[in-house]
Amino acid sequence: MIHRLMPFIFLGALFLVCPGLLFGADGQEITETFKDGGIDWSTGTAWAQGMHAPNEQAGRPASPEAREHYVNRAVGAARKNLYAILQKLTIHGDITGGHVMDNTREILAQVDLMLLSTPVTKKRFLTDGSVEARVSLPLRGAFSQLILPEEIRQIDPIKPLFSSPTPKNLAHVAYTGLIVDARGIDAVPSLAPRVVTESGEEVYGPPIISREYAVQRGVAAYERSLAQAGQGPSLGENPLMVTGIGTTAEARTDIMISSEDAARIRSDVAHTTFLSQCRVIIVLDAPAPRTQNNASPRRLGQSTK
Repeated sequence: MIHRLMPFIFLGALFLVCPGLLFGADGQEITETFKDGGIDWSTGTAWAQGMHAPNEQAGRPASPEAREHYVNRAVGAARKNLYAILQKLTIHGDITGGHVMDNTREILAQVDLMLLSTPVTKKRFLTDGSVEARVSLPLRGAFSQLILPEEIRQIDPIKPLFSSPTPKNLAHVAYTGLIVDARGIDAVPSLAPRVVTESGEEVYGPPIISREYAVQRGVAAYERSLAQAGQGPSLGENPLMVTGIGTTAEARTDIMISSEDAARIRSDVAHTTFLSQCRVIIVLDAPAPRTQNNASPRRLGQSTK
């Protein structure tokens, strides 16, 4: 009998000691947290929660009509918090969603319409009669079409984008994607990151990116580890990995790489295709928590090079 139970005993102990081995380790996504929500950069989703606490006499159950009203109020609070998070969303450098929406009334109006239709992904009734609700908004798709910089345009992915010659000492390699290891250099996630050399030459950025793919996939995906990045389906079978050596003085969203790594990227004409199609994953450290109550843009640091 004991022998028959041993597999179950072992699995139970494994679950208690290492639950991540059975169900996947938590906390491996790139999530930027705010007071009432967050941005999951790994999935390209912003979310927020809201609460409504009714002023009812204790012990008196609310009617169905009242409960529906409480839910609507909680959802409204969640959407208000989501708007505050989108205001702080980093587009590039110190440019935020608030800069774009506040300067263009048409974009602000369309974002307002999107917020009205954001789905309720979770709601909870508490014992004191309060209601919590959670809403989410994909950053890719319609929102990206609105908010991404105008410099990112639809381009021909086959058109050569670099005039610099390929070094003769580099072997021809058919790369299918790019992994940028940007851990340890104080880089931060954004909707429109760039990869540049130490001399400021742009290796990956708006002139190279096709807007169609930027809207569908995001300019870049973000992961916490090289192992996760290597599993990215968009990278193909032979991605190239380069190492970030710092960020620029103007923007912690701009990742600097060496001239040698830039030459490796350009060593194959296929780079014009996988870069224009946004087949790029950036590996980052976990972002520090932020608050949406501070309305001023984040001050960006100098290069850690």
